[in-house]
Amino acid sequence: MRAAILLLPVLIAGCASSPAAAPSLRLSGATGPDEPSLVVTEAMGSPHLGDAAPDFALPDQDGKVVKLSELRGSVVVLAFVASFCPFSKAEQPHLAKLADDYAGKNVNVVAIGISEPEPDYREYLARVPMHLPVLRDEGGKVALQFTPPGAQPEFKDRTKALVTSNLVLDPAGKIRFFTVLDTVHFDAKLAHVRRAVDQLLANRG
Repeated sequence: MRAAILLLPVLIAGCASSPAAAPSLRLSGATGPDEPSLVVTEAMGSPHLGDAAPDFALPDQDGKVVKLSELRGSVVVLAFVASFCPFSKAEQPHLAKLADDYAGKNVNVVAIGISEPEPDYREYLARVPMHLPVLRDEGGKVALQFTPPGAQPEFKDRTKALVTSNLVLDPAGKIRFFTVLDTVHFDAKLAHVRRAVDQLLANRG
């Protein structure tokens, strides 16, 4: 246990602008053993659960511009990623599988690379075959639109605060699931995301 605790700052630093910019490990209490613990709450500011997701338009890996508002009518999973973050790397194959598993079910899975230089963005794409749009958020402008002021306050570079965060939007474009990186109980397999997607699909039925 002591070794794991000592390793945490090293892992966290991999997703931060500097080793001092370590994220909080508990931003909100879990509602149960099966619930994600780092849920973005209203107290952190907007956007949060129940808010309309900010619209954006970004190019994907083929140069096609993807506009979020054009995905209305479907359930949308947004995954904010960064090639330098070990947690984003661990999540990547499961993100690809998520897209494959929900293909044809009116679910759009979209990854957004935050502030990625072109070589790093291409390196991320080359790691795992991904049958989903991987958008390039150059400069992190879209990530900033999605970052509540009170979430991950230790990140002075606010473009880094949303690295390895996941959102699920309902068909109306409202945020129904929103978590930031939990380095203690990291959900690499996206079990909580899947549960949120399944619930939205079931409610539509």
